[in-house]
Amino acid sequence: MAKFKIDGNEYESDDLTDVQKRVVALYQRAVSEEAEAVAGLEIARAARLEVGRKLKELVIDKTK
Repeated sequence: MAKFKIDGNEYESDDLTDVQKRVVALYQRAVSEEAEAVAGLEIARAARLEVGRKLKELVIDKTK
């Protein structure tokens, strides 16, 4: 009696065929991977900004 949500709507997995369950699992995996990719991009942007600040501090401002 597992329930899952898609776009805010709740569904009962017991009512699905095996093929439908596999498609739901693929959908949930895609959503999860998308969230991980967004988080990774945010981390990369933050790291780039920090490295840029450090570059300015240690290299650019030092040459002036």
